[in-house]
Amino acid sequence: MLMTKNEMREMMDEIDELIESTLKKAGNPMSTYQVAKDTGLSWSTINAHCYKLKSMGIIGGKLEVAKIGQRKKLLWWPEGK
Repeated sequence: MLMTKNEMREMMDEIDELIESTLKKAGNPMSTYQVAKDTGLSWSTINAHCYKLKSMGIIGGKLEVAKIGQRKKLLWWPEGK
């Protein structure tokens, strides 16, 4: 049985809401590292919650590969409105 968007939102905690609002305010996709710096939370906490939010359809994400510098980074953005 699939959950409704409202049921999924009820599963969000304050960290999830902070991540979503941070991404919405940014206006551009952000890396896990950037979200961690902006929220003052650890990279690993942000990473785990971003994957949770992605699985719920609240945010989107993709792996970006750079030619120089940091080779790989995950970028996150809010889905929908």
